[in-house]
Amino acid sequence: MPTPVEFMQRYRRLRIRSAVDDHASRTCRETTHSVTLRNYLMMDWDEGTEELRDYRTVSRGSRSDIWFNQNKNRIRNAAMGKGAPGDYELALEWAVRSNKLQTVNQHNLQTFCDDHLGIDCSGFVTNYLIACGKRNYTDNTVRNTGAASYFQANRAVNDPNTIQQGDLLVWMDGNSVRRSPGHVAVVDSYVNQSVTGGNMRVVEATGSRHARPKLLSSMYAVERIIDPGRGVPAMILEVRRHGTSGSRVAVMRV
Repeated sequence: MPTPVEFMQRYRRLRIRSAVDDHASRTCRETTHSVTLRNYLMMDWDEGTEELRDYRTVSRGSRSDIWFNQNKNRIRNAAMGKGAPGDYELALEWAVRSNKLQTVNQHNLQTFCDDHLGIDCSGFVTNYLIACGKRNYTDNTVRNTGAASYFQANRAVNDPNTIQQGDLLVWMDGNSVRRSPGHVAVVDSYVNQSVTGGNMRVVEATGSRHARPKLLSSMYAVERIIDPGRGVPAMILEVRRHGTSGSRVAVMRV
């Protein structure tokens, strides 16, 4: 079972296979390029949006291509920001196979990835839970599990001393779960005391302008703990993240 940081690293070390003509030996050999997924993507299906154009660029393929049809659902998961690491590898391999790059090399593959691919918060979290055996894989699960759906009061962690690796942080507006869009992240480690630089390591995909890259591990500082009761449905932590205070999160265990 991977830790959240280990799972994040898989997205940073995507391995893309391609064929290279060796003119000296007059043979064709396979080589592998390393690519990093760096961007955040929240899918927008409205006609004319950059997100829809990128989706079509990545996922367009022929019904007569056997390889594409075997892998098209995984490629589409990546194209909409909901993929597992292997899905992004397939999407980039398809870019190679379908001649979307004039010259296949590490630089051009990284540029294609930066220009057209990303991941959103629930895409990362859901695929992490699948990798840990806590969710069963289906296309519907990875595509349609939103951040807010992870808030369930009966799964709340209400004692800060029991927060552990793999717990989820679900963003709150006041005492209610945040929606449209919400946000969710994964705890990698937590110490229930004040520590210089922060006391909770969190892994997330985020559109925050202060986060670089957008899929990252960073330290949060828990600045206030609000106990459940009197209209508060679960323990809420007020945290400082990416240099800014005021985020409110509930802790969930799946």
